[in-house]
Amino acid sequence: MGNILNKLLILLGAIVILLFEFTPYQAVIALMVAVAISGLLDYFNNEKVVKALFTTYLILSGFYPQFVFFLPLISYDLFKSKSQLLTLIAIIPFALHFNEFSLGTIGGLIVIYLMVYLLKLRAMNESKLREDYINQRDYLTELSISLEKKNNELIINQDVEVHLATLNERNRIAREIHDNVGHLLSSSILQIGAIIAVSKEEDTVKSLEVVKNTLNEGMNSIRNSVHDLHEESIDLYAEIKKIIRNFAFCKVKLNYDIYGELPAKTKYAIIAIIKEALSNVIKHSDGDYVSITLYEHPKLFQLVIYDNGKKKKNIENSKGMGLESIKQRVTLLNGIININQSKGFKLFISFMKS
Repeated sequence: MGNILNKLLILLGAIVILLFEFTPYQAVIALMVAVAISGLLDYFNNEKVVKALFTTYLILSGFYPQFVFFLPLISYDLFKSKSQLLTLIAIIPFALHFNEFSLGTIGGLIVIYLMVYLLKLRAMNESKLREDYINQRDYLTELSISLEKKNNELIINQDVEVHLATLNERNRIAREIHDNVGHLLSSSILQIGAIIAVSKEEDTVKSLEVVKNTLNEGMNSIRNSVHDLHEESIDLYAEIKKIIRNFAFCKVKLNYDIYGELPAKTKYAIIAIIKEALSNVIKHSDGDYVSITLYEHPKLFQLVIYDNGKKKKNIENSKGMGLESIKQRVTLLNGIININQSKGFKLFISFMKS
């Protein structure tokens, strides 16, 4: 747009000076040819074509003086090419017709040539600034993508660190229970068994048998508790049911169709996504029904969370952290999330089996 305005300004200046020397009828042909060649120079990037067009116009300028007035316009187009030194040749037709022009016309042409140089210099500076802006924008975009990647890595590392800390604490508790409480209970069971073996009173034996059975139940319960501290013992279905039991905002229906074992990372992500989705229902929905569906397919898992709210705002375009957190967790699983708000609000999440 800037080049067009500059060329229009140069063209108007050339026409004004031309009309001091020639009639409009004599000037119209030169004007049409100059505009046509200027347009072709602007269109073609081929150096040979540019040189041929400029040479053609120089020849016309050598024979017809009215063509000389539009040489600044043609030179403006040539300044942006590799053949810009050819503009120095424009002095030849100018010199050939020097005696035919008045001093005012010569001064006007010199002013227009200076204006051509200044306008082209400004246009080149603007082009450089635009290029620098685009480069800076691309750099910032790449930096933003890099920062987002780093942020995702930090989230993963943070989750891993929390998970490892949790596992270490669980292992410590498991060892304490096994080494201390477990040994004490085992010792007590053995001692009661020994007393039963040597005791001759039937009532005492029966009472000790009850105590022994109680201790055995306690021992089994401790074993199960220690086992539950391990990562593989996470029961996804039980965790989801627990979340639903604690959700009092509206009715929730669970459709659970998972028959295989999910990785621990996937279990944690699903639990977190369901918690965040139910939290969003409380914040944004006026619905009275929520369904949570978890399917297993041969190659992927699907999680669908739907509520029948009718008046919630478009939270897909909002800047809240809830939905953004869900998207980040889905991304970390290399999954896909789709959002539908045509009838209620539905999160459709799918991720491949690892």
